[in-house]
Order: sequence, then C-alpha cells, then structure tokens
Amino acid sequence: MLKMKSLFLSLALCALLALLPARNNSARGDEPAPEPPFAFAPGERLVYDLSYMGMNAGTGIMEVMEVRTMNGRAVYPVVSTAQSNDFVSLFYPVDDRVESYIDTEGLYPHRLKVHQRQGKKRRNKTIDFDQVAHRAVQIQHDKQEIFDVPSQVQDMLSSLYFFRTQKALRVGASTFIDVYEDEKSWRLEIRALGREQITTPVGTFNTIKVQAFVKYQGIFLDKGEVLIWVSDDAQHIPVRIHSKIKIGAINAVLTMRRNGIPTDGSPMNGSVLHPPTAPLHLNQAQHLTNEER
Repeated sequence: MLKMKSLFLSLALCALLALLPARNNSARGDEPAPEPPFAFAPGERLVYDLSYMGMNAGTGIMEVMEVRTMNGRAVYPVVSTAQSNDFVSLFYPVDDRVESYIDTEGLYPHRLKVHQRQGKKRRNKTIDFDQVAHRAVQIQHDKQEIFDVPSQVQDMLSSLYFFRTQKALRVGASTFIDVYEDEKSWRLEIRALGREQITTPVGTFNTIKVQAFVKYQGIFLDKGEVLIWVSDDAQHIPVRIHSKIKIGAINAVLTMRRNGIPTDGSPMNGSVLHPPTAPLHLNQAQHLTNEER
C-alpha cells in the first residue's frame, strides 16, 4: 500500500543542506544570473513532484511568507503543503499543511501548526516554543502538555530552513540539530556524502548529497533512510529527495522555483543566534485564542 509518509517539509525536516558557494548551470548551458547571497527570504516558493516507484503521486510546495510579528518578535511564516493527485487519492489520500513561525534573528521556531491527513489517519496539533524557559507547549486532541526542550530547539519544518543557513559542511562530516517532535527531543544527524550534478525540470544543479538519520515522524524527512541533494550555493535549495519506506521508495524532484526578496536587516545567512528578547512565555501560550491557533 502506498504510504507517502508526509514527505512534506518539509524535505524534512530536516534534510538538507549544503555549503560552500558554487555555481549552478542552467539546463540549456546558458550563463545563469548570479544567485542571491542568502539562504531564503520572503516570497521564496519551491514546488516538487512527488513520485512512488516511478509513478507520479502528488505535489509538494514550500513557501516563505511575508515577515510578521508574533509576541513582539519578527518571524518568517514558512508553509509546507503536500497533496496526493486524483489517482492516488482514490486509495491513499494525502492532504498535509505544516506551518512554522521562525524567528528572523535567532532562526528558531516560536510556533508550529500541523494539519495532516494520510489515508485514514489525521493529525492536528499546535506547539508553542518558549525559547527562554526551554519549554514546548503542545495542544493535541484538546489536551495540553508541557515538555522540556534544549536551547534553541527546532521543529520538524524549521530544522530544514535552519540547516539551509549553515555556511560550511565538510564532505564526510556530520551536522547535528536538536529537534522536538513526537513529544520528545531528538538529535538529528545530517551527514554530507559527496558532490553530484543533478538535472531537474528547473535546470542542472551542482549539489551536495547528504543523508539524514531521522528517528521521528517528520515531513520530508521521516523515519528511516533519507537522501537529499541540495544546491551547492548560498541558498542550499533541496533539489531532490529520496526516502525509502517499507515497500519501495518516495522521490521528490524540484519542478518550479521562485526566489524570495530579503527584508532589510534580516540575517539570511544565520551564522549567529540571538536569544529572544520578547519570547513566547508559557502563560501566553496557555491563553491563545482558537483563531491564533
């Protein structure tokens, strides 16, 4: 039975990254326009074709929305959606939407909203992160729970964007990111395997192939073996994803892209993390309205 495992976003989570700037070549061999010197910015839109064992299964989209204010902090609202096509939906419908609100300075999340349907399973939850007290306030099935989390913890979607901002990744070395998911904090390992050239409908990219070791249910990165090819430039765009499942494998290939436009003062390369000066405190999280959630 087809199981898309919420492949979105999330390129999952966690998955991703690349490092040293390098040049992408267009599919026609034309000289490309200079790439922006930042990882991501509001207005960025990445569209992926999702396939299962060579059969088209659906579409995934990741977007960075306009900067907004949340509890006194400027945040990037990042939205990841995945939908199965009409044929796959006949026997395994997938309709996922994941939103992460990422601090523009610290590049850590303040809130995660998850609405997922995969087959007969549904999952809806909201997590508010207090990045000062190191707490995650999770509301699921009308039940609120509070969990301790590491400093500057990431969620299953923000971890991808955080990883994209890393400036250097040595082939053969691993990067570790603390991620909260499934009511537990995990240590996500992403290992750089080598460099490859990948051709997509968007063009031909010089990429870095990485492997993510995921132990939780994420988005693009889900439990099991996940391989990701990210552009070897400042943007570190996930170009292709390959995820093995119990039966077969799922692939995501970039088919459309639109660059974002950075706002003044936004540390798009995110090399320095700053503690929040106006955090989302636990008592604030406990009194959020239904509309805010």
